[in-house]
Amino acid sequence: MLLKVQRVISATLGELPIQEGGGTFKPSGHKRETKGAEVAENIDFVESPTAAELKLKLNASSSVDIQSVDVSDDTLTIFLCGGGQHVMPNAWSTEPVELGNGEYEVTFNSRKSQKLV
Repeated sequence: MLLKVQRVISATLGELPIQEGGGTFKPSGHKRETKGAEVAENIDFVESPTAAELKLKLNASSSVDIQSVDVSDDTLTIFLCGGGQHVMPNAWSTEPVELGNGEYEVTFNSRKSQKLV
């Protein structure tokens, strides 16, 4: 079974009106860059943290005002179709949204994400 973003609940906005197949989630983690050396035993890596990222395509509906999606401190709970749950505390939207043909896209980041289930 492919894991997909099924539902997202915002502490500020309530349940977000996600389009079918309209979500991707990347948990927080670490990026590792390999550092070369003249001797193989000295090859190593440098690690830097990466933010959690949630990209959504939302239906423009009266349940969520598009200007209210411009958040800077929200808690997002992500429900995956396989039953998994993650939380993104202190999440922020990365850019103002642009309304299209009854839909808009929004990207949220947070310093860390946590797997709940």
